[in-house]
Amino acid sequence: MELHRQWFDQSAMAELLEADFAAAEKDRLYRYLDRIGDRKQALFGYLRQRWQHLFGAQFDILLYDLTSTCFEGEAGETPKAKRGYSRDHRPDCLQVVLALAITPEGLPLAYEVMDGNTSDRTTLRGFPEKVEKIRGKARRVWLMDRGIPTEEALGAIRAESEPAERLRLQGRPFQCLR
Repeated sequence: MELHRQWFDQSAMAELLEADFAAAEKDRLYRYLDRIGDRKQALFGYLRQRWQHLFGAQFDILLYDLTSTCFEGEAGETPKAKRGYSRDHRPDCLQVVLALAITPEGLPLAYEVMDGNTSDRTTLRGFPEKVEKIRGKARRVWLMDRGIPTEEALGAIRAESEPAERLRLQGRPFQCLR
């Protein structure tokens, strides 16, 4: 597996984890990834500040997408691994669904790991609020596949938005692309 040999050297993992290359041993790396998961919100908050400072990144337009990743074998210790719609065309495998919000430049702003049988149409619930916790409220435009937002989810977002934002949310608050 190349991940533990190359990724550690080409990333800020040593600084973030306060560890040397010995941490890149395959099993240890996975344990460290679990530690990062516990600090996910703080990590993305820090990255957002750095991207804004280094690249002048803007967060007014965000792209939201979903993917799934499958497990070969039993995946018995992964409670979120379930059978569901497989984008990998592997209905025989357990999987998890991954939701990701990125900037148009490709900088990730938030992600969520969901049960493998999660319907695309239910993934949007609560996700904009998670981004607001990291980035704050803004006049933000979300771009996503048309199969993701439901009228119910859009109604909830409209109801939670502030009055100034509510005007912007009238009609079609999300641009849905094919």
